[in-house]
Amino acid sequence: MKSNQDHAEQLWQQYASGIVRTLASYELDSQLREDLAQEIFCAIAQSVERILAAENPRAYVFRIAHNVAVDHVARQVRDKAETHEPGQLAQLQEQSSDAGSDCPAEQVHKNQQQAALARAVQQLAAPYRQVILLLLEDLSANEIADVLQVSAGAVRVRINRAKTELRSVLQDGRQ
Repeated sequence: MKSNQDHAEQLWQQYASGIVRTLASYELDSQLREDLAQEIFCAIAQSVERILAAENPRAYVFRIAHNVAVDHVARQVRDKAETHEPGQLAQLQEQSSDAGSDCPAEQVHKNQQQAALARAVQQLAAPYRQVILLLLEDLSANEIADVLQVSAGAVRVRINRAKTELRSVLQDGRQ
């Protein structure tokens, strides 16, 4: 029989890559992002039984990550700490991109597109950035609604507005 710690580690391994990518928009300082990831793991470990009993464990894990990250940002704002430096999200995306392409030129182009998208996402208002990041993690509108604790309709509206704003930013080259 698995212990709660074993379940927490299994959940972390299952969702860590998506959580870490999502954290890049909340915290751009790598050390603070690592601290934030540890806080999220602890919160997951404390909530293992509720996660396992949840109707949608994936959404529950991302809700925990979202809530911990939002609390972190609120603390940073309160402390008037400057946590976001332009370009760091794009650098993180470039570093984590898939290096398995057959053609180096295609990989460079793909990296440039990912970097441009990352910079554009960073420019979105927080509610739009949240839904886009969760959407990029393949969460459905209903799962995103569970994570953010808003209606699915509100999520769909935010997704549409975020996509419109992203198109505008990418077309204008403001990233």
